[in-house]
Amino acid sequence: MAFDGIVLKQVIKELESCLLGGKINKIYQPNKNEILFGVYSNGKHYTLLVNIDANHCRMHLTNYSKPNPLNAPNFCMLLRKHLVRCKN
Repeated sequence: MAFDGIVLKQVIKELESCLLGGKINKIYQPNKNEILFGVYSNGKHYTLLVNIDANHCRMHLTNYSKPNPLNAPNFCMLLRKHLVRCKN
C-alpha cells in the first residue's frame, strides 16, 4: 500500500487527538530508517515511531522500545537541536 497524501491525512487526523499540544522531549534513531519521538501530551507520555523504509513505511504510536546506538547519528542530533522542548 502506498503512503500517499490520503493515507497521511488519515494518520494525522488519528494522531491529533493524543499528540496535539504536546511537547517533544526525546528523539532517538535506532537505525537509518527509523526515528522515535518521545512526546508528553495531556499528562501522558507517548512514543511516535516514524519509519521511512521503502518496504515498511509507517507512522504510529508504540510502546515497543528498540536498542539505540551509543553515539547518535548526525541527523538525530540535528533533530534534537531543533525539536526537543518544542510544542507541536
